Amino acid sequence: MTLKHSISSFLYERFFPRLGVLLINVLFMTIRMRWFNDAFVFEQQRKNKPLIFAFWHNRLLYMPYASKYRLKKHKLVALISRSKDGRLIGNIIRNYNLAAVHGSTTRGGSEALRELIRYAKEQQYDCAITPDGPRGPKYIVQPGIVSLAQATELDIVPVSYDVRHKIRLKSWDGFYIPLPFTWGVFLFGDPMRIPVELTENERENWKTYIADAIHSVSNQAKQWVAENKRC
Repeated sequence: MTLKHSISSFLYERFFPRLGVLLINVLFMTIRMRWFNDAFVFEQQRKNKPLIFAFWHNRLLYMPYASKYRLKKHKLVALISRSKDGRLIGNIIRNYNLAAVHGSTTRGGSEALRELIRYAKEQQYDCAITPDGPRGPKYIVQPGIVSLAQATELDIVPVSYDVRHKIRLKSWDGFYIPLPFTWGVFLFGDPMRIPVELTENERENWKTYIADAIHSVSNQAKQWVAENKRC
């Protein structure tokens, strides 16, 4: 192993993930976030019944923190890309005691799907999916989430959040970074159960339904923040 490779491995496996966790924790400790429509999620958690959480890629930052500190004693596996950035994100997620599966619709997709199914069926893990990730197109649902829901027969729960003050990166997804000491709202949508047997047209329709559901909770969160002066 070369010195360059050793340094890169140290940075991406240890230093950057721990720094990322520290920064995320400090940031969200300063933010007041109200949760709505979470009764179904906590009920399923008490029954040890897994769910598939679906949210847009640009809302990713808050999700590991929310899982560990709000959904306590929570077993969750996230689908992360195999890119260099995905490797870093996966290591950050693991520092929250969550599991990560690396793959996408283009690289390692089938293998990643099988691993997610094993986590859900054999270990009762919830699954976290960004249906438009890891590289877009923005807000376009890829087919993997439909296949996962069919294979596991789990409910899909759309999730989103918004905050009063944030910056939007000039990335393909317009990534959300809340500003310190702001406030906002975190919303769960109604669960959706996809039939095991679908025609190709029905699969395409379900991709549209999922996108519409995530858009709906995102718009509700945005509207709530716009209409309220404080959390």
